[in-house]
Order: sequence, then C-alpha cells, then structure tokens
Amino acid sequence: MAIFANQVNKTYQSGEVKVQALRQASLEVPDEKIVTILGPSGSGKSTLLNVIGGIDRYDSGSIKVGDTVLDQLKDRQLTDYRRKFVGFIFQQYNLIPTLTVEENVEVGRELSQQPLDMKDTLEKVGMWDKKDKFPSQLSGGEQQRVAIARALIKNPQILLCDEPTGALDEETGKNILKLLKFVNEQYGTTVLIITHNQGIGEMAHSVIRMKSGEIVDSYENENPVHPEKVTWS
Repeated sequence: MAIFANQVNKTYQSGEVKVQALRQASLEVPDEKIVTILGPSGSGKSTLLNVIGGIDRYDSGSIKVGDTVLDQLKDRQLTDYRRKFVGFIFQQYNLIPTLTVEENVEVGRELSQQPLDMKDTLEKVGMWDKKDKFPSQLSGGEQQRVAIARALIKNPQILLCDEPTGALDEETGKNILKLLKFVNEQYGTTVLIITHNQGIGEMAHSVIRMKSGEIVDSYENENPVHPEKVTWS
C-alpha cells in the first residue's frame, strides 16, 4: 500500500509550551517497499509514524494511504482504518503479561476481518513451539517476534515499526530485521522502520532523514543489503 504525505504539520501543547513536532513534512512511500526513517530523538520520527498510522491527528496538510485520505476520516472511520490496514510494532513489545504467546497474538487476530492462520503465523516467526509460554518466560528477541506475529496476523497492508531493534543486541536485532524483510517479500507488506541506527538504512529500498520535525533528505537505495550485512551501531 502506497503512502503519500503532503506538507503535514503537527503541534503538541503542554501548558503554555508549544512544540512543533512536524513541519511541512512531505514524503512518498511506494507500495510493497521497506522504508527507513532516520533521525535523532525529538526529530519527529514517532510523530510521523503515529499520524500515518492514524494514532494521532495532524493539524494541517494531507496524508493518503492507498485510496484512503486520512484527513477526511471521522474518529470511527479512523479506528476502522487502523484495524483493517495497519500493524504496529513497538520497541517495548507491549505484550500482556498474563496471556500466553498464542493468546497475545489472538488479541491481534480478533481485530481483523481477514486474519491469517494462527499456527502458520507463529511458525513463520519461529514461535509455534512456545505458544503456551508467558512473556516473562521469553527472551527479548522472542518477545519481539511475538509482537511481530500479533501485528502480522491482522494481515495488514502497512507495518509501522517504532525502534523495533532498539532494545536488542546485534545478533537478535538482525534476526528481527530478517523477519521484517521476509514479511515484506512474502506478503507484499509496506514496512516503515524508524530508528536511530544509521546502518538499518542499508537494507531499505529508500531512506528518509528527519531533523527538528522536518524531512531534510530522502533517497532511493539502489542495492539494499541483506539484514545480516547491516552495519550495526
């Protein structure tokens, strides 16, 4: 699913303080591609991901995802958009500690009208044999695999990943990147990854750089490397 953003602005207000998180942000993400969004903390990366995912409203500008223009949607329609089209993966996993692996993934499955098969999804992320384990019994990498399965089972057309490897060591992080590459190739899912890790841009089809709420650079990567060869930093 292609994504187009045109001159998007977003300001947060805390008391009397206003912070402009996005400034005239424009981008184009082709269908079925992996895109990395790079930038320091406070550059607007997460805000950009949140407005594309329909978690936050933006103040002005326009975002079109596929045939859906987000600024035209009412709250209920925006909820339907998130449910039908978007999968989210976060750095902190956000698994429910009292539920098993299978039960956590079932939470995502229940949000979809056309979910993928449970066993097949867990097998693809290498977690079917641990379906009865609880999050506390899993490593960080395994928990992230469960979070990916929970997002993937919805059968989303876009997958939004907020620092998915930020809390992981290099070997585990690269395994997660290999899994995201597999999802992109296997299902044709458009994947957006925001990260501080410059090297992850090497595996993407295109790279966007942000600073102080602005998109300051974007370029196509003609020869994306395999995740195993990403320069880790």
